[in-house]
Amino acid sequence: MTEKLYYYNAYRTVFEGIVRTCRKSRDGYHIVLNQTLFYPEGGGQPGDMGSLGGAAVLDVQEKDGEVIHVTDAPLEAGLQVKGEIDWAHRFDLMQNHSGEHILSGIICKKYGCDNVGFHMGRERIIIDFNAQIPREDVPWLEGEGNRAIWENTPLEISFPAQEQLERLEYRSKLALSGEVRIVQAGAYDCCACCGTHVKLAGEIGMIKIVGIQNYKGGTRLEILCGKRALGYFQKIHEAAAQVGKALSVQAEQIDGGVQKLFKERDMLLQEGKKWKWEVFHHRIEKLPADGENILIFEPGLSGKDMTSLADMALEKTGGRAMVMTMGENGFSFVLVSRKMDAKALAEELKKAFDCKGGGKEGAVQGKLFGAKEEIFSFFEARGFHFAG
Repeated sequence: MTEKLYYYNAYRTVFEGIVRTCRKSRDGYHIVLNQTLFYPEGGGQPGDMGSLGGAAVLDVQEKDGEVIHVTDAPLEAGLQVKGEIDWAHRFDLMQNHSGEHILSGIICKKYGCDNVGFHMGRERIIIDFNAQIPREDVPWLEGEGNRAIWENTPLEISFPAQEQLERLEYRSKLALSGEVRIVQAGAYDCCACCGTHVKLAGEIGMIKIVGIQNYKGGTRLEILCGKRALGYFQKIHEAAAQVGKALSVQAEQIDGGVQKLFKERDMLLQEGKKWKWEVFHHRIEKLPADGENILIFEPGLSGKDMTSLADMALEKTGGRAMVMTMGENGFSFVLVSRKMDAKALAEELKKAFDCKGGGKEGAVQGKLFGAKEEIFSFFEARGFHFAG
């Protein structure tokens, strides 16, 4: 079995090991050493990256007690090689894993629940709990988690004897036996874990909950810690500054600025609706009241607008009314008829053009594809007059 040096000192980045085996595989070369500082993927934490004997370490996995280093080049069996950990990557994982422990410990104590899922992605950490966490509790949970950071709480690692372990209250998703590695963050958390962690909570920098949702009867949280949390705040601050600049307010006042903008938008929409209906009524007043068939084309209409305009036209003329508007690709339409033949006319449309839609004998709506001039000619041949 590979001796796992990362268990004892997560801050060490350089070591030497002897190559036991090297096997070519589809994803590179699988190298096993007598000892390693490279943490393999496991327990929700990604594996380390770095270099080994001049070869790049692309991935690290564990199988049957052996740590397998996936590299981009072969290394000769029996050779003593130097390994070096990518510290920026390692420390990012240490910050986020330690922050997750502290927050999970606080949550599990408060709600009497378990952490039933944990995944540390490249951008965010996802944690699943088998309890409902009220959204309004998020600020308090963040505050407690960051209190551990402000207190610079030590994170202590131990391997208790079996009799000590039996008396210890600790979190674990699995029933454990044999040597168990315990990570304790003061009074905030005590958990069985094989991952790499900071020594002092102050190194985490910050814990930020950025997402909360109901998930499988419990709660899923998305969190950021350390450098990731700082990067998130930098992006949010820059976005807020740009919005504030556009609204001519300070970044911290953008909420009020946006609300004012919404209010102005709503007023303009109401004014626009008012003038739109003035136009509709003016257009309908010019229509004949002698049972004529009317075709109206008007850009920018909603489905509700088309239905209302078609009904108004039908009320005035007493014949048929076809209202069309330009869609994303093609034309949306509403066809109404006092002669109760709208459905039959739609069937003719389907034969002449690419037409989709349906309805009843007195009203049909749908989508029509084809050249505007050809569509107008189709309706003109059936006695419709364009009411432009």
